[in-house]
Formats: sequence, structure tokens, C-alpha cells
Amino acid sequence: MRIYQASLNLRTLLHFYKLFPEIKLNILRSFGQLSNQEYSFHNKHGDKINSMILDSGCFTLNYAKEDVSAKINLPNYGDYALTTINSFDWQFNFDSDFSNNGFPTNLRNLKWLETMGLKPVPVVHDIYGNEISYYISHGYKRVALGSKQIKSNKTLGLVMNKFRRTKTKIHLFGNTKFELLANYPIHSCDTAMWARTGGYGFINYWNPKRKGVNKTDRIYMQEYLNPDKSKRTTYSKYRYKSDLDEFLWNTFKITYQDIMGSEGAYLKMLVNTFYYVQLERTITKIHELKGFDTSDV
Repeated sequence: MRIYQASLNLRTLLHFYKLFPEIKLNILRSFGQLSNQEYSFHNKHGDKINSMILDSGCFTLNYAKEDVSAKINLPNYGDYALTTINSFDWQFNFDSDFSNNGFPTNLRNLKWLETMGLKPVPVVHDIYGNEISYYISHGYKRVALGSKQIKSNKTLGLVMNKFRRTKTKIHLFGNTKFELLANYPIHSCDTAMWARTGGYGFINYWNPKRKGVNKTDRIYMQEYLNPDKSKRTTYSKYRYKSDLDEFLWNTFKITYQDIMGSEGAYLKMLVNTFYYVQLERTITKIHELKGFDTSDV
């Protein structure tokens, strides 16, 4: 099972590799967020990456505050995808219509990209319509789930039941909920929470002393005064604070004081990147025990 780190910056990749040269990250690059670091990802540091995939940027197209259609559109994406085809293990379709009725538009985009010689991974947005049966009947070996309709274990189970005995590899967009990944043969997923969680002041910690299979603790590091009375776990009141401190030092050679410093947001991102590597390994082991297909091809 692979967890692709979305929007990972080059600094984090290089720092992570320096600390853990034996670990190669899985990375998702988005056409909607290209930067001057793309050349380095593709040509200089491929030896530090396990797998890299290309997203169409349609999430940015749909949710950006300003109109970005002059930049993020089907012809531009097709040209870029074709130019960089050898840099990515696979690329997603330009699924520009996120609505439940977007299948005709997204299918036209898919077919157009295929005429260019690309093999984009289709993205499902309506789990109750004909999208899934179409992709199965037409022999697509990998399908991505981008539907906002998938909100629970039950709805994902409904979807995965449709793919039963097809050997289709499933990518789950933007979702790393433990119970979803552990219960179903999800081949890959992606997350930008390594950055967002850190930016919001949280770190994810795989706590070996936590009971159960899911050992995730989410801890607010208290950079700012916290006047609300929410049930969030705070660093100062964290039951395993000494264990966390030991983990931070032994693994990253950083302290709580470092996290409170000027580089705090970046350091939290680094810690969260490591957490998703641990989560990926745990889910892979669970899948192996359940007999799910964990091959990379």
C-alpha cells in the first residue's frame, strides 16, 4: 500500500532523505501547483523517491478563489503530461467536472488524453451511477475514487464491493482514515496533511503504547494561547509527553523548544511526513495478513 505525499517541497524531501536514506517517499505532484522545483524532482533527486505520480490540478481548478482556467485546462495538462510521461509512474485524468453528473465531460477528457498516447487513470465522482461499471467493463486496471459521496466505512464498502474480483487497483483521493485503509484493499491514497496538520499546529505521532492497532495520536503543540475548550490533545497535558520528547530527539534530534521556534512549522511537517511512512507500513502489513494484493505493478 502506498501513501503519496502531495505538495511535498524539495526542502522536506532532502532533509527527510538525509535523516532516513533507507526510506524513499511516494510523491504526488499537481499540475495545478507546479513550481521551479519540478526540474529537481524529475532530474536531480529521483534516487530519493520511490514513486511519483501526476495529478491534473482539477481540485485547484474547482476550488481556487480566482479563475485559473487559463492555466489549468485540458490542452495544457495534456501537453505537460505527454512531455513528462517518463517522469511519473502514472497520471490522472483531467476530471474537471466534480459534480455527480460530470461523467460525460470527464470521459470525453479521458478519451482525448488517450488519443494523445497517454494512459490516464480515470477518477470516479458518482459512485451510484454508471462510472464504475464502465471502467470495469472497459478494462481499466487502475481507478481513482474522488467522490465526495464517500463519507463513511459503509459507502466505501459499497464501492469496493463493485470492484470485487476485478483485480482493479484503487487509489483513494485525499483520504488516509485508518479504518478505511485497513478494512479495504486500497492500493494507494494521497495526503497533504503532512503540511496542513503542521501548519495548524499539530503533529501526528505513532504511539507504540496506545492500545489497539491504530496507534495514532494527534497532538496540538500550543504555539498560541488556546482559549477554546475543545477536546483536542495538547502537548502540555499529553499523557505520553516524555515518550514523545524522546521520540522527537532520537528520531529527528529536535526538542519541543525547536518546534516552538522560528522553524517550528517546517519541523512539524517533517515529523508528520515520517508519521505517514509509519502508517503506510502498518496498513501494508494489515493488507498482507488479509491477503489483499499489495504488489506495486
